[in-house]
Amino acid sequence: MPRVLLLTAASLFDGTGSPPLRPGAVLVDGDRIKAIGKRIDAPADATRIDLPGATMLPGLIDCHVHLSDAGLPDATVQDQDPPSLRTLRMADHARRTLEAGFTTVRDVGGRDHLEFGLRRAAALGLVRTPRLVLAGKIVSMTTPGAASWRGMYRQADGVWDVVKAVREQVAAGADVIKVMATGAVLAAGHERPGVAQFTTAELRAAVETAHGLGRRVAAHAHGIEGIRRAVEAGVDTIEHGTHLHEDPGVAREMAARGVFLVPTLKALTGMATPEGPGIPEEIAAKARERKGDRDATFRLALSEGVSIAMGTDAATPFNRHGENAQELGMMVQLGMAARDAIVAATSTAARAIAREDIGVLAPGKLADIAAWDGDPLADIEVVRRRPLAVFLAGDRVV
Repeated sequence: MPRVLLLTAASLFDGTGSPPLRPGAVLVDGDRIKAIGKRIDAPADATRIDLPGATMLPGLIDCHVHLSDAGLPDATVQDQDPPSLRTLRMADHARRTLEAGFTTVRDVGGRDHLEFGLRRAAALGLVRTPRLVLAGKIVSMTTPGAASWRGMYRQADGVWDVVKAVREQVAAGADVIKVMATGAVLAAGHERPGVAQFTTAELRAAVETAHGLGRRVAAHAHGIEGIRRAVEAGVDTIEHGTHLHEDPGVAREMAARGVFLVPTLKALTGMATPEGPGIPEEIAAKARERKGDRDATFRLALSEGVSIAMGTDAATPFNRHGENAQELGMMVQLGMAARDAIVAATSTAARAIAREDIGVLAPGKLADIAAWDGDPLADIEVVRRRPLAVFLAGDRVV
């Protein structure tokens, strides 16, 4: 028989933006939510868990992570590690993330497809991870970035090679396709983040192939021309979007088309103002040059009504797994209300990754629930603390 749980707390925020329930209660039957309310009459055999003084939220969602790397100032120092060691590190990164209250992550670039093995291990009960939405290898043109992140890229040139690369990722088990519309900050110095890479025709081929196979497309894009091409090609999410502010018309087009922005504020912060030494100066300089652009783009996206989904780019320098909630504080610092930042990490994030069964506390949804002592709607920094409880599909993991 499925286990029935009654969870009660001082407050419940359902993730939609509706006012919180005070007090709040959730009735869980097996892996699904059966009811929510201020008070619920539960069956006599229900297990009751009271969290006084706490706020219950949907399990948080990070739309942009790389579990295969650790947030070191220079990721290449682990390039010689055997796959077994990297896989064990991935499991540890996943555990840290789950214990921080993030019950789903979208990994948009792993190493040599090891992430698919990690997901299988989790399904078999060998390890405990958040729900994993995986991209496999990043599809890019021939680029220095492939040497900077060994095993993370599938280089493809020309329409038919791009089509083949997308099909390969889907065949390997990808839920989403990641494409490089511009260069990257963390690539070798002569790769320019502001410069467009794939042609519009190549991007359209990626999108048409992925959508035809039922997968969404996430586009890494810093420079405005790469963003413009990606939006025209029909991608579903823009990752970073650093120079979007240079053309508000593109932001309005994103809002009209329902293209999500995943701003990854934390990534540039860790590179531009690092906690310690080790980041190559050429990379730090590229990050410093773009920090102001990042902030201007976030404010523009807010003003133009672009849907913003939370993502950290966890694994970039000093951007560690398990510290994902710092991103919400940065969003608030740049003008987003705390309530809206939580929505960006719950219901909006769920829509961005095409998972309508999570991200909201409502009957019929999967019982992904996290609770913190205090009120994150009044103080977003509350979610940076260790949660009092985390439930993944009804199973308590914290």
